[in-house]
Amino acid sequence: MSKQFFERIGIVLIVVRNKNNQYLAVLETKNRGWWLPGGRVEPGEQFEKAALRETLEEAGINVTLKGVLRVEQDIDQQNCFMRFKIVYYAEPTDQNQVPKKVADKESELAVWVDYDKLHELGKTKEGWRGMELIQWANYIEQGGDIMPLSTVSREGANVEMAKPFTIKDLKQN
Repeated sequence: MSKQFFERIGIVLIVVRNKNNQYLAVLETKNRGWWLPGGRVEPGEQFEKAALRETLEEAGINVTLKGVLRVEQDIDQQNCFMRFKIVYYAEPTDQNQVPKKVADKESELAVWVDYDKLHELGKTKEGWRGMELIQWANYIEQGGDIMPLSTVSREGANVEMAKPFTIKDLKQN
């Protein structure tokens, strides 16, 4: 089945970790449970700008993007659907900024959660929307590689060396 039009969707997810080894969790609207900040990239918007916007809208936290954890794609030829997702690693710009406490259309609230207590959010009545935050926190805490932001670039951009790094490397800088 060949169709001319594909629905294209860009998504960003942001794994945010502060200096106290806490991760940012967002309570989604519509009873969808706890998750990490993220959402759709608006038409014409750069993925990095969408990540900054989504984190502020959903969690009330300004962040500095530090790197890319993964780039994912999902193409469904039969339903003419294509999704492109970038999972970013970020740190709060201001370590003392308080997460969102007042619900709006973006989210109910946001909290900092100690790494070793992330599983407890799944035991709340809201539960988890998806396990990505726990999976990525485990990956990061085990020293998983993070790629530089230059890993994702505009077509035709200058070629830069992209060496992976870890949380340990960030702490040394």
